Amino acid sequence: MSVRLLLVAGIVLLGFLTLALLLLATDTALSVWDRLAAAPAWLRFTWIGGLATLTVLATLLAWRWLWPQRAPDGPREPPVLDESSLLEQLDESTVAGIDTSEALAELAEQRRRKSAGALYIAIYGEVSTGKSALVNALLPDARAPSDPRAGTTLELNQYRWTGDSGDEVILTDLPGFNLGDDERVLAEARRSHLVIFLTDGDITASQHEELTRLQALEKPMILALNKSDRYSQHELGVIRDRLAEQTGIERRAIVPIRTGGREEVVRLLANGQEQRESRERPADVEPLRRALQQQIDQDAALLDSLRDNAVLLLAAEQLDAARQAHREQQAQELVSRYSKRAVVGALAAVAPGSDLVIQGALATRLIQELCAVYDVSVKEVEIESFLKLAGGRIRKMSALTLAITGNALKAFPGLGTLSGGLIHAVAYGMIFDSLGRAAAQTLASRGALRPLPAAQAFEEQLNVALEKGAGQFARLAAQKMGRQDGGEASRDKTAS
Repeated sequence: MSVRLLLVAGIVLLGFLTLALLLLATDTALSVWDRLAAAPAWLRFTWIGGLATLTVLATLLAWRWLWPQRAPDGPREPPVLDESSLLEQLDESTVAGIDTSEALAELAEQRRRKSAGALYIAIYGEVSTGKSALVNALLPDARAPSDPRAGTTLELNQYRWTGDSGDEVILTDLPGFNLGDDERVLAEARRSHLVIFLTDGDITASQHEELTRLQALEKPMILALNKSDRYSQHELGVIRDRLAEQTGIERRAIVPIRTGGREEVVRLLANGQEQRESRERPADVEPLRRALQQQIDQDAALLDSLRDNAVLLLAAEQLDAARQAHREQQAQELVSRYSKRAVVGALAAVAPGSDLVIQGALATRLIQELCAVYDVSVKEVEIESFLKLAGGRIRKMSALTLAITGNALKAFPGLGTLSGGLIHAVAYGMIFDSLGRAAAQTLASRGALRPLPAAQAFEEQLNVALEKGAGQFARLAAQKMGRQDGGEASRDKTAS
């Protein structure tokens, strides 16, 4: 009863203090206003203007501090690249411990090719379109392995050719881009000055996709239409018009050719029987030779510049991939470290509610350090919003049940205390692991800590952890508890 009276008295006293402060503020404001009314107009307006300015500045400051910053939606414009700035980035990344070997090797290969002075041409296409046969037709002494069955070329094969004007040309016979090694094939095409895209008819969906990727890189290209002897001149004209419309390639850069090779023919004998035999098909690649020479003569300096830009972009992408891999490794180490701390914190929390204080501080520090890894500026209100949303999702899931069960079992001595501490620690280990992974995933994909998407990712990660991740945290918690019990037993023995 005395406690209730004290509480009522406190509320009444607080009400009187609030009223007194309100009356004092009102009296002061009226007094100031009366004095301003009697003051000169310039002083009155100056004072009012100053008060308004301070109010606006305070409002803007509060808005800037409280309102989360949003990263701009949509793709960002790629930065302008040059070799010196890229080398500077590579040096900085190397000092930061990032593996830049692939990007450095790319630039070294570019310098080697430039010093050789040759023009690199890549033959690009799906399997069985006649790439190796084209090499043999252009260079009869090349003896590139060719077979009508799919997938003969599995490696990058290069052949030297001297053009009619004396230009040194390196022909690269690429594996078919649909053999599962598309990125390596595309990378070599990007290193080349010019690409011969080989097809034997209308463009398929997969071919159109690869053409689009090459065109997005502003890669100079000739579309070679193989097996042109299957069509009449009128049909070839219709196909070239259709290909020009589908791909956006100029009609003069769509060249009908025949790569030759062997073909099976069926002869009808006098007795009515059929006889199958294999014969050589004549090759005709002169239209392609002329188109290549025209491209080379048109602007060799432009071809070289476009190739250099493509290689710089490739090296920059390799550097970005290395940075991302480095960040992912750092993020994984942070999440692992803080998950272990959460397990220890859960075991160390003895007072009711103390675990919430410990884990809340740990969660905030984890998110702050992850943001630093991904070089993302974040406000405290964004972190608080994310943690609040994540906490709301925990209440709806079995992870909370685990944590509550752990707290309840702690109240019982003996086995109950042991089991309760273990379950409580396992629950927080899984929660922190899921929390860190979700935050890292959002920072990597969005370049910002978006509370709602991050909380949704947290729920997904926690569902996975509940199914698969309890074992590692249970082992860690049991190990920590074993050490604590061993230490207490040692202290008891010493005391006795």
